Amino acid sequence: MMIAAPPGGEFGGWGWWVIGAFGVLFVLSIFFSFLDGWKMRKHSYEEQVEVFLEDLRSGAVTRRGHIGLNPLKYTKLTDKDADRIAEEVGYYRQTFGTQGQWLFFRPADSGDERK
Repeated sequence: MMIAAPPGGEFGGWGWWVIGAFGVLFVLSIFFSFLDGWKMRKHSYEEQVEVFLEDLRSGAVTRRGHIGLNPLKYTKLTDKDADRIAEEVGYYRQTFGTQGQWLFFRPADSGDERK
């Protein structure tokens, strides 16, 4: 197998270690996301709803103001269930361009309540 290297340089042994490390991290991330879903499958629907709401309220907000949740974690919730539950607490789901994730956002207040 021929790999292109910069002029005067070689793709040394450290390059293979870097590629291997990224591969191992990728496999571990897949394993841990599977493990989350595996643990949640034992919970009832109501317990998964509670965990979903807790994750929604405490989730990290991205630069665009979204909270990203992995739908594989909530094995008993469908997209419609997640939409309905989130809307009840004031969140809405972005459905376009989410690449398989659930992206929720809370619309900005109109400012009428801050008088």
